[in-house]
Amino acid sequence: MPKVSQAYIAQKKEKILDAAVQVFSSKPLYEMTMLDVIHQAGLSRGGIYKYYDNIDEVLVAMINRMTAENRFIDQIEETLANSSSSKAAIEKLLFLLGRYIQTHVNSLGKVQFELTVLVSNHPEKVESILTKLTEQESGQYLMTTLFQQIQSGIVSKTFQPRYPVEDISNFIILQIDGFMHSAVMAHCYGAIETAPDEDKTMSMLTEMIFYMLGV
Repeated sequence: MPKVSQAYIAQKKEKILDAAVQVFSSKPLYEMTMLDVIHQAGLSRGGIYKYYDNIDEVLVAMINRMTAENRFIDQIEETLANSSSSKAAIEKLLFLLGRYIQTHVNSLGKVQFELTVLVSNHPEKVESILTKLTEQESGQYLMTTLFQQIQSGIVSKTFQPRYPVEDISNFIILQIDGFMHSAVMAHCYGAIETAPDEDKTMSMLTEMIFYMLGV
């Protein structure tokens, strides 16, 4: 029996992931099954299991491919490199986040929302899915970078916070989570009549953060 090349395996995996993306475009992530992907890809049941053991592996590979295509961490690094101060970095990072949400709300935004539903109903998926996602790393990296810039500004006396830093951090997280939720509900499900304006929202959030930081 001829040996299967790595290029052939990679091609087959890409075909399966293309099919998974098609399923995801019309069905919630938490309802996707291996059978859905098999039918969309036009493969036999035995054929798909040569490449992925279960739907969790397919979802992880699909989401990580989306993340790699978006290069969010690279964009964060480029933003930092082009910022002359902590204040400028924070402003640019929030603008970047707004544009990122605007561009990817129907893909990665929908993914994050539906992953929350999936994990809430199936806590065991934290280990099989969440811990293997690079998208989680991207979001964590953005928030870590943002808080590092706040701390750097405090150390340099650029910022003189009006409130405890922990309260400011919690405020930022709650505002971003709420904004993400509203954007996904409006764009992906039509549950909110008017979608939030990403640039305006991030501009207002920036002003509020700088006020709390005493700028």
